[in-house]
Amino acid sequence: MDTPVSQTVKPKQGMAIAGLVCGIIAFLILPPVFGVLGIVFGAISWKDGNKLGMAATIVSIVGLIVGMIVGAAMAM
Repeated sequence: MDTPVSQTVKPKQGMAIAGLVCGIIAFLILPPVFGVLGIVFGAISWKDGNKLGMAATIVSIVGLIVGMIVGAAMAM
């Protein structure tokens, strides 16, 4: 008889890292595009139980807001 082997699976961090990268890029380049992408990637990762996903979501929200403010200030 085979006995079941318990395995601990670490959540994949690819989506969280993509969210962080998009959030950081949103500070300088195209905040509406990269900020929203970062929020989506971070939220998906966070929903899957990855704590880095929460950080990615927060960084992306801040990047979106700050990027929009900086863009508006430079347009004046």
